[in-house]
Amino acid sequence: MRFNEKLDHLQARHPFRYNLATGALIGIVLVLIGFEPVVAVTFALSWAALRGFLWGEGRILRRQYEARVVRVAAEKAAKRRRS
Repeated sequence: MRFNEKLDHLQARHPFRYNLATGALIGIVLVLIGFEPVVAVTFALSWAALRGFLWGEGRILRRQYEARVVRVAAEKAAKRRRS
C-alpha cells in the first residue's frame, strides 16, 4: 500500500483529528513566517472543523475517498490478473 493511501485511510477513520494535526502543522508554518499564534490556532481549528464536516457520511470528500478506494481495488485486481 502506498503512503498516500495509508494517509487517506487514516483520514477516513479520524477526519477531525487528522485535519487538526495537518492544520496545526500549517499553523506552525504561519507562526514561523510572522503571523500571530492566535491566527495559527484559529486556522487549525477552522481547518479541522471544515474538513471534518466535509468528510461526513455522504459528503464530497467521503464520496471521493470511496470512489478512489474502488478504483484502486479494481486496478490492483487487473494487475493481478495480468501477472
